[in-house]
Formats: sequence, structure tokens, C-alpha cells
Amino acid sequence: MSDPKSLQRLLAVQALYQISINELSNENSIKSILEDAMHQPGLEELKKKPNFNYAEKIINGYLENVSQIDLLIRTSLTSTRSFDKLDNLIHAILQMAVYEIKFGPMVPKKIIINEYLNICHIFFTGKESKLVNGVLDSL
Repeated sequence: MSDPKSLQRLLAVQALYQISINELSNENSIKSILEDAMHQPGLEELKKKPNFNYAEKIINGYLENVSQIDLLIRTSLTSTRSFDKLDNLIHAILQMAVYEIKFGPMVPKKIIINEYLNICHIFFTGKESKLVNGVLDSL
């Protein structure tokens, strides 16, 4: 994952995950969360020329549309899956992806799904990617 936009999507997911654990505050701002997340291994490309514009844009877009996005995810889950019991990282991946598909800049759905499946594969090796693919494909 070396494309700058792909890396910013990864940063956005990591930031949203962190926000789900520790709420936003003056000390814990989106910018500071993104700066901290950038120190993760594999983000050397972003370290060369730090730019969080896209990550900030999609995080803020998600935060402005959180109710609608979470409702879309809830209605896309099967009756055997509960939104409230999903892992916080799966939430973050789905939330960022749904924002981009439904509310974000005009990027083909297929590309968005592929990007977030790649992110899912970074963190999970099990059936989580099938869940993410199923939810996003149903939108």
C-alpha cells in the first residue's frame, strides 16, 4: 500500500478507531491522532511528505454523517450479525468506506471496496474481509 490516498485512508481508519476508544478533545484532536498514527510501520511514504488533507476530509465527512452511515451499516448486516457486537476496528473500516461510497467524492464504488478490503487484510486474516465486502457490496 504505497499510494498516498490509500495510506490516508489507512490513517483515517486508524484515527477513527482511536476516536472510538478515546473521544475527541483539545489534546486528542483529529490532527494529533493522524500525526501519531503516521508513526506506524509501513507509512514511510507519508512520512516523506506528511499531508493529512484527504484523511481529515473523510473523517470530518464521516463525523457529519455518522447517524446515516451507521444506519446504512446496520441495515446491511444480516440478522445473525449485530452492529453493536462488531469489533471497533471493523466499525471504523465500514464507517470510512460507507462515507466514501455514499457521501464522499466521486470515486467508483469498486475502487472504494477494494481499498477498504486491502485495509481489512492488514489487520485481519479471518472472515472479517467477507463481512466488510458483503456490507459494502450491498450498498
